[in-house]
Amino acid sequence: MIALFDMDGTLFAGDSQLRFCRWILKRHKWRLLYLLVVIPCGILRALRIFNTERMKRAFLSYALGMSTEQLQQHCHDFVQQELLPALYPPVLEKLKAHQQAGDITVLCSASPDWWTRLAGAALGFTHTIGTPTVPFNRVPFMPSIPAPGNNKGANKLVRLAAIGITHADVGYTDSAADLPMLSICDHAVLVNPRPAFAAKVPQAEVLTPSKNLPVGFILRCVLGL
Repeated sequence: MIALFDMDGTLFAGDSQLRFCRWILKRHKWRLLYLLVVIPCGILRALRIFNTERMKRAFLSYALGMSTEQLQQHCHDFVQQELLPALYPPVLEKLKAHQQAGDITVLCSASPDWWTRLAGAALGFTHTIGTPTVPFNRVPFMPSIPAPGNNKGANKLVRLAAIGITHADVGYTDSAADLPMLSICDHAVLVNPRPAFAAKVPQAEVLTPSKNLPVGFILRCVLGL
């Protein structure tokens, strides 16, 4: 049996990219200067001059110039101290049940593989796929993402096929962006889905764990509060 899992909003509440930004900014306050880059890029995104992938690359400027070693230490600590404690118990139980049954489990996320691969290893996934970046010694401005690009939507199918997976028994997600991934799954489990998304997958099992996000989650993450 093969089980596919999205990460952000599926294994835990909120976006790990925002969470990691807050993690870095809390420890390096001067990196708030990244807003001088992100705010103009956000305007370009609103005007549809920038697409989602370019905006993601620009957002990573909070880590600009950080050495690979320092970045990986932050990623390790972030996964251990923030992501793992935030896991949704019902989804974790599903994952453990698959693993105890000997199933192949795949973590497939749009978040950067900087920390996604560490989260996958910590949770014992058989395979982990995140959005990769071109290798670097220090984080460059707008890190390059190799083809097929941001690991979202149909691009997930390309990277899953690259590891030999073109069909799965079950897929877990919170987002309609994963409808392509669910299209190769026999069964779907939706985590806190929006009504419009749930309506598109009427036969899905639905899990509704408590989100427990702080008030103003996005703003607090962007400002490192």
